Amino acid sequence: MPLIFPDVGIQNVEMRLKRSIAVAESPFSYDQQVYDFGGARWEAEVTLAPLSYSDARSVEAFLIGLKGQSGTFRFGNPLHNINKSVLLQSSTAIGDETISAQGSAVSAGNYFSLGNYLYIVTENYTGAGQMVIQPPMREVVANNTLLDFSYPRSTWRLTANDIGWSTSSSSLTSFTIPMVEAL
Repeated sequence: MPLIFPDVGIQNVEMRLKRSIAVAESPFSYDQQVYDFGGARWEAEVTLAPLSYSDARSVEAFLIGLKGQSGTFRFGNPLHNINKSVLLQSSTAIGDETISAQGSAVSAGNYFSLGNYLYIVTENYTGAGQMVIQPPMREVVANNTLLDFSYPRSTWRLTANDIGWSTSSSSLTSFTIPMVEAL
């Protein structure tokens, strides 16, 4: 572990960043208090294009090989890849929302991986200075580490211990795989 996600056609990826934030609202004045507990994780559902019998077997074997939520796998959205070269200029700390970097300019909304986790750039980065990211850094990463924009990945696990698939009368098999970032 972690396993490698099968190289098959991805039809759709739904991504979301879930946060541990609570809001308490007065029923009389509607004043609100926000409690941010600092937790954040990626969640996703991946829908594969209908697969032939032979391609479907490899996905079935992958899913069963995960042994429910106990196994992990590496995955990144294949549509989020750009050719950028950005290098950390100082080590990171857990919880950082800005990182010191040097290299190519990067537009907000681009994903990268650093260490074992997936991040997104939330403000345009000019190529020098501080890059603003989310979620907050999950681990310490050393100075002079390259940010991976080419095929950013994170480590994931299934959201449940049971997983299924559907085979149509045309012998094509469809998969929707719900997953959560393994923290």
